[in-house]
Amino acid sequence: MHLTLRDVLELPVMAAGSPVVRSAADAIDVPVRSVHVSELSDVAGTLTSDVLVLSIGRAFTEPGFDAVAYVRSLRDAGAIGLVVEPGQHLKAVPDALVQAARAARFPLVELRSTVRFIEVTEIVHARIVNAHYERLRLAERAHEAFSTVGSASQAPDAVLAHAADLIGLPVVLEDRTHRALAFAGVGSAEALLRDWPARSRRVPFSAATEVGGPESWMCTPVGPPRERWGRLVVPARSAEQPAAWMVLERAAEALTVGKLLERSPLSVEIEAQGDLLRDLLHGADEGSVRARARALGLASAAYYAVLVCRPARAGQERALLDAVLTSDGIGGVLAEGRVAAVFPCSSVAAEKALLERVVAGVPTGLAAAFGAAGPVRRLGELPAALQEAVHVVDVESPGTPGLRRAGDLGVRGLLWWLREHPRLHEFTEAQLRPLLTLPEPRASRAFATLRAFVESGYSMTEFAKALNLSRPAAYSRLATIERALGVDLSNPDTRLSLHLAVLAHGHRDSASGTPAQ
Repeated sequence: MHLTLRDVLELPVMAAGSPVVRSAADAIDVPVRSVHVSELSDVAGTLTSDVLVLSIGRAFTEPGFDAVAYVRSLRDAGAIGLVVEPGQHLKAVPDALVQAARAARFPLVELRSTVRFIEVTEIVHARIVNAHYERLRLAERAHEAFSTVGSASQAPDAVLAHAADLIGLPVVLEDRTHRALAFAGVGSAEALLRDWPARSRRVPFSAATEVGGPESWMCTPVGPPRERWGRLVVPARSAEQPAAWMVLERAAEALTVGKLLERSPLSVEIEAQGDLLRDLLHGADEGSVRARARALGLASAAYYAVLVCRPARAGQERALLDAVLTSDGIGGVLAEGRVAAVFPCSSVAAEKALLERVVAGVPTGLAAAFGAAGPVRRLGELPAALQEAVHVVDVESPGTPGLRRAGDLGVRGLLWWLREHPRLHEFTEAQLRPLLTLPEPRASRAFATLRAFVESGYSMTEFAKALNLSRPAAYSRLATIERALGVDLSNPDTRLSLHLAVLAHGHRDSASGTPAQ
C-alpha cells in the first residue's frame, strides 16, 4: 500500500519521460510520502520527510553551484530522491551532480523526455491519499477481525487465519523452542514447515517486531512483555511491510489476551499437537504429516510408538496426558475421553519397553484403558496406527489392566466392527429377547446375572463371588435364567452363543450411548 520511488517511476505519466536512474539504483524502493517541485539550490526548511523532489535544473546553472552541498541539503531536508528534467535551462545533468549523488548513495533520476510535473504531483498525491485510506481500512478490518475472535475463545487457528487473510501471506505461530504450533494462509504444510526448527533458529527472538534472518522473516513476539512465550512469523518477504507489521502486532495482542483469559487446561503447545493427531485420525498425506510433526518437535527415528488412553473419569484428559507424555514425544486430546501420544523409538523391542514403562508410570485410577498400535516405520503410517489404537481403547472394558493391542481383543474386536450390522442385531435379539422383555427390575437383574456368569468364565466359584452369593443361591439364580431362556447352560454351544450375544449387546449400547442392562 506504500508508494515507492520505483512505483512513481513506473507510473505512465512518468514512464513517458523515459526515466534513467543515474545513481543508487538499488535504493529506489523507499516510500514516497510527498512530491515537491523545487528550483532552489538550498532546500533547507522547505521540504517534509520522505519527499521526492522534481526539478528542471535551474539551480544547477547558477554560478558557484556546489553539487555536493546541494545533495547534502536534499538529504538533510528529508528528500528521498531527485528527478531532473533537462530542457531549455539545462541541456544535461551535470557530471558533478551525478558523482555527488553516487557518493552519497542518493537516488538521482534523469528524464529523457518532457513530462508535466503538475500531473505527476496530482497523480502521486492521489495515490498516497488512497494508500493512506487503504491503511486505515486495513486497520479497521484488523480491529473487527481480532475483536470478533477475542470475544470467542481466542483460538490460535482463528487468529492466524484472519491475519493471513488480511496480509495475503502465510503466518506461523511458534513457541520459544521453535516448534510450529499453528499456521494459516498456505496450501502445502510440507513446503511451509520444511526444516522449520533449523530455519527458525537462524532468526533470533526479539522484543519487537522486526525483519531478520537469511530469508527475511517478519516476526513479532507473543505474550506479556516479561513472559514472551512465542512469536508470530511471516516466513516470506512482504511488499507491504508496515501494513503486515500492524496486522501481526494486532494478532499477537489477540493471542496474548486469549492466553491470559483462557480457561482450558491445555497449553497452546498441547492444543497444536492435538490438532495434528486429530487430523491424522481423518487421514493426511505423508509429506504434510512429516513437516508438521518435525515442526512440533517430534524427532526422527527408526520407529514410532502410538499410544491411546481412556481416562477413568471425565475431565482427567490433561492429567492423563501429563502422565504419559515424554519430552521427546508429542501428544494431545483426540476428543473428550480419548488421549493420544506418539513417541520415537529405535526398535520393536524398544517400542514395547517404552510403552510398558509409560503405562506403568500412570497413577492408579487415572486411566480406564490403554491401547497401542505399531510400531510403525514411517510417519505416513501414523493415521492407520492411531485409528487402530483408538479402536483398542473403544473395545476394551473400563479398568482393564495393562497395555492392549488389536491382537489382544479377540472376538470383542470383531463384534465391535460388526456392532451396527443388522444380522448381528437379529442374532442378539433372538438370544436375549426372553430376558430383555421381562418387566423391570427383573430384566436388569436377569441380564446382570447372565453377564456375570459368562464373564466369570463359567466358573461357579467366580460367578458366586461376583454376585456375592452362596453356591446354592448361585445355582438357583442360574436355574432361573435357564428357565427364562429355555436353554441348558451346561451346553458349550449355548454358552458360546449367549456369551457372544452378551458381548454384542454391550457394544451396541456403548455405540448408541445408552447404558447396558
